[in-house]
Amino acid sequence: MKTRIISGIVMGVIVAGVLALGFLWEPIVITIAVALLAAGAVYELLHNAAGIKCKLSLILACAFSFYVPFTRFINEDIGVSLIFVLFGAIIYSSLAAVLVLKNHSEFGLGQIASLYGFPLVYGGMFFCLSGVINSDSGIYYLLLLLNFSSVCDMGAYFTGVTCGKHKLCPNISPKKTVEGAIGGVVSSIIVTVILSLCFKKALVLPIVLTIPFCILGMVGDLFASAIKRSVNLKDYGNLIPGHGGILDRVDSIIMIAPLLYLCITLGVI
Repeated sequence: MKTRIISGIVMGVIVAGVLALGFLWEPIVITIAVALLAAGAVYELLHNAAGIKCKLSLILACAFSFYVPFTRFINEDIGVSLIFVLFGAIIYSSLAAVLVLKNHSEFGLGQIASLYGFPLVYGGMFFCLSGVINSDSGIYYLLLLLNFSSVCDMGAYFTGVTCGKHKLCPNISPKKTVEGAIGGVVSSIIVTVILSLCFKKALVLPIVLTIPFCILGMVGDLFASAIKRSVNLKDYGNLIPGHGGILDRVDSIIMIAPLLYLCITLGVI
């Protein structure tokens, strides 16, 4: 527990420092940080979960995963950014195919699917995370994102411990309960109200959207757990002592980020 607390404090200081530099000095700092997280998360998925050992494949996947969030900084127009992503995806897919053919004895079907799928999907999720943080009122949206994920998770934990009776998904996460999930959503709604009032934002729609956002965060958490259980993996990595890997910390955040970024882009929230 002591290690977990110390790691949490250090992690919080680093995140706060990156955000301060990004908001007060240069937004590219945040973009680079998110891109590095994307590369690290994909490495954990491919190497630790999928069991891919080919170093060139891992380097290529991490490089592409870093590149995808970075395209948003190349051009603020999302349409142009997506063209850059598509162009990068074509090159990545072609090079990945060459590496698979060259080292075909090292790749099973699952590993091939992982090599193609995870960098594209998770790179896109981190692209959206960068978009959320770097958007106008980025601090407000980031706090909302953390509310939908972390606050909901904490609310679910404490509610589940005190009055949880009905298992939510026992085969994947035995400790999660239906009562805990409801408590988590209620906790997030309360924080959404506080944030909206503090930042003088619209109140009704964010409250309504809190429910699907929280549910999506829970799905992301359970999905990440399902992947780990399928390969008998306790944690995605050991980068953060007491917490595991990058994905162990951001699994729900990056699942919420695309929908939140879409709502921001469309002016819904």
